Amino acid sequence: MKIAMDVSIMESCRTGTEEYTEGLVWGLHLAGTSVVSMGRGTSPIMPDQPCLGLPHQRSRSWWKKWWWENLGLMKCPQDVNLVHIPYLTHPPRRLAVPTVVTVHDLIPFRLQGYHKRFHERAYFTMVRRRLPLATHLVAISQATLRDVQELFPELTAKVTVIPNGVHPKFFEPVSADAVDLVEREFGLFKHPRILYVGGYDSRKNVQTLVTAVNQIFRQRRDGQLILVGALNHPEVARWVASMNMEKCAMLTPSISRDMLAAFYHTADLFVFPSTYEGFGLGPAQAMATGIPVVASNIAAVTEVVGDAGVLVDPLSVEGWVEGISRVLDSPSLAQKMAARGRARAEDFAWKRVALQYHTLYSRLVR
Repeated sequence: MKIAMDVSIMESCRTGTEEYTEGLVWGLHLAGTSVVSMGRGTSPIMPDQPCLGLPHQRSRSWWKKWWWENLGLMKCPQDVNLVHIPYLTHPPRRLAVPTVVTVHDLIPFRLQGYHKRFHERAYFTMVRRRLPLATHLVAISQATLRDVQELFPELTAKVTVIPNGVHPKFFEPVSADAVDLVEREFGLFKHPRILYVGGYDSRKNVQTLVTAVNQIFRQRRDGQLILVGALNHPEVARWVASMNMEKCAMLTPSISRDMLAAFYHTADLFVFPSTYEGFGLGPAQAMATGIPVVASNIAAVTEVVGDAGVLVDPLSVEGWVEGISRVLDSPSLAQKMAARGRARAEDFAWKRVALQYHTLYSRLVR
């Protein structure tokens, strides 16, 4: 069986969709499924290499994105049995082979603030019209399936739920030297260390987290909040400055996966305050690494974390203060949470998740 994977989105390998595509191709390779690329010219894909061995490229313009999704995707490679589009789009007509589209979330249809501009509204109107042309859809969580059922009820019958995966790097041990290097390079000398990995748009709710952590550190007179990637978002520095937290908040630039794994190992606790997600990749990575998790009690994140973490109302500062303090004040609880999380994360290992895709593909190409 040979699958064509749309890798046009593989630009910098820093987004969740890029991480998903990379992990899926790697897992399919282990499962014995042959994968060829679409959308990056003649560049071959190397499943065992970071970013599939594809060189980084500038973000595509809306025009190039439109051209690819309307015309480029129509040119199906020869001798493939199926085309997988790992993000929310479909070409304007059915292809000669089955197509699978991954639905990570329905943010543009669920949250009004995410399609304010005309071209965004036009694009997602086009997506709404074309999704019925897909042979099958994959929702990455039961929460996303429920969104499909509510917003696209006519598509429910052709949706399979397959969870997102966690890269094997997060299951592997990290050397003491690597951890020490990160601590020295970023000045991580305080405890407790609270780590956040994710985006900084409004639904990520990081400002509520910063407010809660500020209260905790004032009570304890020590601690460090690590906000990975926040240097790319100037508004985060303003939040931190408004609370006089400059000395206890570390805002990092974007970092490599190897360095990110080391950051997880430096932390005492991982936090995830999002108000809407299709999955919860950060908590899954943290559990794979073996650190305790305090996260929002929203549907998709609860589905990932289960009873392996502490779940709180994302909008309650008091809830965050209580939940974080509960873990920090009980080393035995933190240890139990880490062990449960590590075991739960095995369900999200790409080696296991890709087998579910292999089974789905086999059913569709019969």
